[in-house]
Amino acid sequence: MHIGIIGAGGIALAHLRAAETVPGVVAAGVYDVLPEKAAELAERFGCPVFSSTTELYRHVDAVVIASPNHTHADYAEEAVRHGRHVLCEKPMTTTVAEAERITALAEESGLVCAMGFNYRYLEAIGEIRNLVRSRELGSILFAEAGFRRGSALTRSRFTWRDSALGRSTSGSLGDLGVHLVDMLDRLFDSPVDSTSCRTKLQVNVPQKEGQDVQVDDYAFVSGRLENGTFFNLVTSKSSLPEELGFSLKIIGDRKELYYHSKDDTTYFLKSRVTWEQGTFAREETLASPPGEVPGWSDTFRHQLREWRDAVSARDTADSALARFGDGLRSQRVLERLLAGDEQDALAAAMPS
Repeated sequence: MHIGIIGAGGIALAHLRAAETVPGVVAAGVYDVLPEKAAELAERFGCPVFSSTTELYRHVDAVVIASPNHTHADYAEEAVRHGRHVLCEKPMTTTVAEAERITALAEESGLVCAMGFNYRYLEAIGEIRNLVRSRELGSILFAEAGFRRGSALTRSRFTWRDSALGRSTSGSLGDLGVHLVDMLDRLFDSPVDSTSCRTKLQVNVPQKEGQDVQVDDYAFVSGRLENGTFFNLVTSKSSLPEELGFSLKIIGDRKELYYHSKDDTTYFLKSRVTWEQGTFAREETLASPPGEVPGWSDTFRHQLREWRDAVSARDTADSALARFGDGLRSQRVLERLLAGDEQDALAAAMPS
């Protein structure tokens, strides 16, 4: 499978590193609206740089869309209309209307159009999903997931991610929370019931380079899954070093589970007053960047391998590969959560 990369940022780099390790996948070239960025990345991986997407499509079977969020919909539509399989980075688009349009187009095409929910491939998620499905924890009563980073504190430049272009997708809720929304669905086989949710968004770093930041760097969501399980989500891009990482707490009527990425391959189970320690295996091929969840780089390898298998119509019964339909479902939840925060803020501002 010859793949082309649209976009030349950090996520494009992760996909190209992964492609070097997956048999049957060839990185056929890179396109970016900034030719010098595309040329630099292409030279690093020894592949061509293309001056247009039209030129790229002539040389590839499939494309990875790793461009800014507000460009995803147009590139996805263009690729599908050219008959190319697609792996689109999250969030799928910036609006539900765009997501509905390209999902319908993808389903009509018969192409394999996948979503970049790479955190599905963390070994911790696979292990915990097995524990949930085997009812080791019993009936699930409550789940709490947290995703905390410090990029709002460490990145001082004002970019599109901080502007109105990123309002619906590049704040902590849109960028990090969309992974957690998908993760809850994956872990518990039940979507988020967004009508039950309450949302709080906060901007802790209000300015960069003298410009007002227009996206949240902290979010809290409380609600229920459609199966009745209660949950809390916390996402942050303004956390201190000692707070950083991915965390998950699950309370069942038999046992409770606790996991934090700082514990690497170890998780903890509590039954009454007894604590058990569990571990899961990790075979790390690609080193993850500093500050990322352990195993992050390899999630792109696993995702790319399953996308390759789906394109070649191999058996994918146990595949974790997310499709455009999963992206649309998460986009609908995200839009309602953001709208819910605006309604809550309006209600709080009204005189009693």
